[in-house]
Amino acid sequence: MRRLPFIPARDPRHRSAALALCRALLRSASRIPLPTDVRAATPGVVGQLVKRRFVGNRAYTSLRLVYAAMAAGYDFLTLFAKAQTPGSPEHAQVVHHIRTRLSSAAAARAAHPPPRKPPARSFAEPLITNTAPPGRPPAYTSSVLPRPRSALPADRPRRVPSLCTTANDQPFLRIKKPQPRALSRMVGRKDRVFQRKIYRIVDIDEELVPGAALEDEWDRLVADQMRREAAGPGGEGGGPKTTFSWSVQLARLWWEWRVEKTWQDWTARGTALNELVERERALAEQEMAGSAKPEGRDPAQDQRRRATPPRGHVRPNVAEHSAPPLPLLSAINTRLGRDALDEEGEDPFLSPSWTALVEAEQPRLMKWLARGAAGRNGGAAASK
Repeated sequence: MRRLPFIPARDPRHRSAALALCRALLRSASRIPLPTDVRAATPGVVGQLVKRRFVGNRAYTSLRLVYAAMAAGYDFLTLFAKAQTPGSPEHAQVVHHIRTRLSSAAAARAAHPPPRKPPARSFAEPLITNTAPPGRPPAYTSSVLPRPRSALPADRPRRVPSLCTTANDQPFLRIKKPQPRALSRMVGRKDRVFQRKIYRIVDIDEELVPGAALEDEWDRLVADQMRREAAGPGGEGGGPKTTFSWSVQLARLWWEWRVEKTWQDWTARGTALNELVERERALAEQEMAGSAKPEGRDPAQDQRRRATPPRGHVRPNVAEHSAPPLPLLSAINTRLGRDALDEEGEDPFLSPSWTALVEAEQPRLMKWLARGAAGRNGGAAASK
C-alpha cells in the first residue's frame, strides 16, 4: 500500500505542540515593556507579528521547513523571555526591530497613499410612504410626484408615468424607459414572496391535510383499543381542537391572513399610485393647453376621446360576489374595532387579532374538520 504524505496540520501531536508554542509566545510578547511611542502607534504589535508568522507557516508540508519554523519559535520564546528585562540587549533588539518596521510602513504609505474612499451613497427618497399609524390600514402618500415643471427638461413635454401590475396584481409605476434593473429586482422579489405564501397554502391542502387525517385516525384507533382493554382513563380524546387536523387548519388560516394583509397593502399602493398618475396626467393636459397646440389637432376630437361613452342600463356580463374583499381582516375589525392596534414585537399567536380571527373563523374550521377529506378545503371556502 502506498504511503500517504505527511501533513503536519492534520497530525494531532504536531497541532498540540504548535498551539502550545503559539500561546507561550503570545504570553511572553504581552509582557515585554515597550516605549510609549511604539505602544501608542500599534498596540500589541509583537503579538500581531507572532500571529502573522504562524498563519504564514500554516501551509508547510515539508519536514525541513516545519522543523526550522518550530526551532525558530522556541528560539524566539527564549528571546522574549530575556526581552522582558528593560535595558537588556534582547529588549533593545526587539524595540529597534519594531521601530524599523513602523518607519518603513510609514514611508510606504507616504509613497503610495491609499485611495480616497468614495462618498457615501445617498439613497433616493421612496416614491410612496406609508403614513398610517401602526395598526391602521395602510395609506400611502408621495413627496416625489407630481413633479413641478421646473424639475423637468424645458425642451420636452411632461411624460406621464404608467401604472402597471404583475401577474399577481402587484402595482408599480414605470416612469422611464428602459425599466431600471433595481425596479425589476424589487418587483420580482415581492412577487416571489407572495407566491411562497400561496404555495404554503397549497402544500397544506395537498400534503399536510391528508397526513393529519391519517394521524388523527391512528390516534382514534389507539384510543378505542385502550378503552377496550381498560388500560386507564388516558384513552379519552380531548375534542376536535386537540387533533393534528385542527393545528393544520390553523396553519392554513395563518397563511390566508398573511395573504390578505399583502392584498390590503397592494390595494393601498395601487390606489396611491393611481392618484399620482391622474395628477400627473392633469398637469400634462394643463401644460399642453397652455402651450401652442400642434397643427392638425382638433380639440373637439381630444374631448371626445377623453369622454367615456355611456353604458346605458346594460348590466355587465360578470358575476358579483357578496363577500367583503378582505373577509379575514373585516372579521377582526368587526370584533375588535378599527382602532385595535397590532402588537409589534410580541408573539403574534398570542395577540388579540389572532384570537379574534380564530373565533370568527371557527365555524369554517369546524366544517373542514367535519368533512375530514383531503383536498376539500377549496369547496369549504366556496360554500362559506
